[in-house]
Amino acid sequence: MKHITDSHRHMSGSHSKIIAAAAKAELGPLGFKRRGQSRLWLKDHGFWLNVVEFKPSKWSVAIDLSNAAHWIWGGCGFMSLDYYVPSGPCTGYRDEDQFGAAVAEIASAAAGQAQETYAKFASFEAIANHTITEALDSERMQPSWFGYYAGVACGILGDLDQAASFLRDITDERVIPRAERFLPKIDNPTAFREKANEIVAQQRTALKLPPLAQNPF
Repeated sequence: MKHITDSHRHMSGSHSKIIAAAAKAELGPLGFKRRGQSRLWLKDHGFWLNVVEFKPSKWSVAIDLSNAAHWIWGGCGFMSLDYYVPSGPCTGYRDEDQFGAAVAEIASAAAGQAQETYAKFASFEAIANHTITEALDSERMQPSWFGYYAGVACGILGDLDQAASFLRDITDERVIPRAERFLPKIDNPTAFREKANEIVAQQRTALKLPPLAQNPF
C-alpha cells in the first residue's frame, strides 16, 4: 500500500500549466477533478476514489504517471493507493513543444487506464472479490492491510464468518486498531455496515471530500 500527499515540487509554473491543461482535456470529460493546485486528479465514487497522479521527478524536470484506486471504506486515515498500476509512461523535458506533446500522450494514457480501473471496480462486489483474492494470495500481507481490507469487505457483504477469520488474524500493530473497530460488530451485519458507513464519512472528512447524500452500504 503506497502513501501519497498533495505536495509536488521541482517543476516550474509553466510545466505545471502544461500538465494541468493536458490532464483537464483528457480526464475532465471523465468526471475527474484536480486536487487543489497539485498534479493529483480524482474521480469520486463515494466509497472509493479513482486516482491519477502525474508525479514529478525528484532530480530533474520530468514526470511519470500513476493510476490507482483508494478504498475510502478502509478508513486508513490518509490517501493510500490500495490498487496500483505502476507501469505508466513517463517523460523528461527537452523543450516546451516536446514536453507538451509527451504530456498529452501521458494524459491520454491516464484516461485509458482510469477507465480500465473503473471497469475493474464498477461494483463493491468486484472490489471485495479483488481484496479477498489479494489477501489470500499474500502470506505476508494477509495479517496486515490486505487481510484488513478483505475482512471489512466480507463483513459489508454479510459474510461475517469470513470477516471474523480475516480480522481476528491481523497481527500488524498499525492495522490492529482498525480491525478492532469492527470486531464488536462481527455478529451483527446491520451494525457492521453502519460502522463501515461511519468510517466512510470519517475518511471523506479526513480527505476533505464532501459528505455523501446517503450511506453507501
